[in-house]
Amino acid sequence: MHHPLRVGFLGFGEAGERFARDLTQAGLKGVVAYSRAGAKAAPGDPIAERALEAGVRLMQSPRELCKHADVILALTSGRAALATLRSVRAHLKPHHFYVDANATSAKAMEQAAALLEGRAQFVDASLMGAVPLLGIKVPIFISGERAADLPALLAPYGMNLRAVSTRPGAASALKLIRSIAFKGFAGVLLESLEAAHRYGMLDIVAADIAGSFDGQSFMVNMKRYVCGTAAHAERRVHEMDDVMELLDSLGTSTRMSRAAKGMLKDVVKLGLPEHFNHIEPASIELVMNAIAEAKK
Repeated sequence: MHHPLRVGFLGFGEAGERFARDLTQAGLKGVVAYSRAGAKAAPGDPIAERALEAGVRLMQSPRELCKHADVILALTSGRAALATLRSVRAHLKPHHFYVDANATSAKAMEQAAALLEGRAQFVDASLMGAVPLLGIKVPIFISGERAADLPALLAPYGMNLRAVSTRPGAASALKLIRSIAFKGFAGVLLESLEAAHRYGMLDIVAADIAGSFDGQSFMVNMKRYVCGTAAHAERRVHEMDDVMELLDSLGTSTRMSRAAKGMLKDVVKLGLPEHFNHIEPASIELVMNAIAEAKK
């Protein structure tokens, strides 16, 4: 780009407003935005006032937005991601970066990239934190054919971008895969702590669980759980039987414990304990390779 960077927001809700304000305060000039509500806003309307405070000019149409921006950040909603892209597709040119930061599926991002193929550069972006709290400092994973070119454009203004793949949809897939662990872990904690509360040992159990993680890095703990399970899944199945007997006696949920027992039984059926001679393997990768091989 031979002229100063021009950034536009497609959608001007809470995230778009915070990003725009932070970029403007970091020295970026001429930030623009388009939303249906913004296009109808009269001077003095709340959205017009927010735009003024953020240093943003509201555009009257998607065409006008594309005319005044080189990098377009789409921040509408996940369900509307493809419809939003279709509304601007005809106005995009080869020099445009269309950065879709809507929370949606990897498949939707693949479809979006296909819609733009040959017309503009598509970047799939996943926001990995709370924008209202972190603003442009929020970690953003990006993917796409030319995603690696984007950090050089926006990092000088403080955006925290990390290209993870040239494959469209990879950034969204990464966020969803990560959610398996964190949402699942939340469920496990709720089930464990409910049992502890009913047994009258909530504070003791909570402190013990926390202490199990506090002393070492999470990577060390993760290796211990994954590699330990590969070697010792059989006896852990029996332990989960005792767990569920206790939970039934307390009248608490057993959903996560039943799922854990099922996963342990699957590991036994795949033959991992025998494969590793009931000795913990040296790395997580060895376990994942063994699982992939056993499932062929």
